[in-house]
Amino acid sequence: MGVTLQSSGKYRVQIRRKNVQLDAVFSTEAEAKEAEAKALSRQSRAGSLTLDRLWEMYVGSTQCGDKSEQTRATERSRIKPVLAQLGKYALGELESNTSIIYEYIDARRKVISSRTGKRLSNSSVRLEIAALSAVVEFAKRRQIIRANFVTGISRPATAKRKRRVSSREQGQLQICARNSDLRFAQIARFLMVIRHLGCRPGELKSLRVSSVNLERCELTFFDTKNGKDRCVHVTSDAAQLLHLQLNDVQKDCPYVFGSWSSSGKKWVPYNYASGVNLLREYGIIDKDYAAHAGRREFISRAIESNMSYGTIKKQTGHQSTQALEIYDEGLSTAPEIRAELDRLAEKVQGENLLGTLDALGLTPELQQKFGHVLGLKDSWVNPFDEKSNKISEKR
Repeated sequence: MGVTLQSSGKYRVQIRRKNVQLDAVFSTEAEAKEAEAKALSRQSRAGSLTLDRLWEMYVGSTQCGDKSEQTRATERSRIKPVLAQLGKYALGELESNTSIIYEYIDARRKVISSRTGKRLSNSSVRLEIAALSAVVEFAKRRQIIRANFVTGISRPATAKRKRRVSSREQGQLQICARNSDLRFAQIARFLMVIRHLGCRPGELKSLRVSSVNLERCELTFFDTKNGKDRCVHVTSDAAQLLHLQLNDVQKDCPYVFGSWSSSGKKWVPYNYASGVNLLREYGIIDKDYAAHAGRREFISRAIESNMSYGTIKKQTGHQSTQALEIYDEGLSTAPEIRAELDRLAEKVQGENLLGTLDALGLTPELQQKFGHVLGLKDSWVNPFDEKSNKISEKR
């Protein structure tokens, strides 16, 4: 629709095209025409820029470089199948026809993994779309497109994990942590440290020896998932496990838990996935045990023990209560919670009894005597009567 002069003397720009929507008012005609030209330029660039080329631009940008190495590695891995299928499409084409992305999602959910022999999990597909979204977000910040159209795309739902760690499993891991074979001992210590500290496996696998201070009962995770450093308290059980592990660390290994890369000829963050598979193979842990189960167990037990959410968040690194509640599998039948519920029930029982006596017409004095006879610790008192008594005393 172009630039039009309004009765107010200002200039309005209206563009309603398939990939470009603009409706704005400017003080001068020059400003209006400049805005129109930029919008049309974005449309032209988005129409010719392929996803392959956009990925190359993103990888070389500070937006990608500022992310943690773990995040970059995940994006590099997850974007590969996306680029293989959608890399030749122009960004504008994907924006105007998001059904292409939905078709990609449907096709990926039918793929059989060569590693597991099973269909790709919903989590895997979600991570692939998340990598695509990161690239499109880059295009948005570079003003190639107006908005990140991938954020509105429905992604496969993931079933909530409820797996916790039984006391028997913890006992088996504690025994295995002292195994003479370091392959078994290292992964058992790794899993139990997660259970005792509530940290993320991805944080622990990159923990450096220099970041542990057992004398002060603390260690520091640097550049965590939220982009922040986090110093956490080391409990006595975790300290024992870390002490055992530090005694076994090779002198030239910078990591508390490290893996030797034969191809790179250097130490790299711990490949705990292979360790977990090893313990599964030997029946030390069940087939459904995952490293994150220890984190979930820590959080659930903390909630069962009435620990404040603020304290838990400081230890686990969650930014919000909502994020923390995802891991909450605390049971209302846990001993600590049973005790709290029983105390509440006793109080309500006493209030109900005194309320019944009041309804029967007994005086407050008789109600108080009944309360003492029955052993009620907190006999009910009318707050208005108590307030009037205090006023009378002052007089």
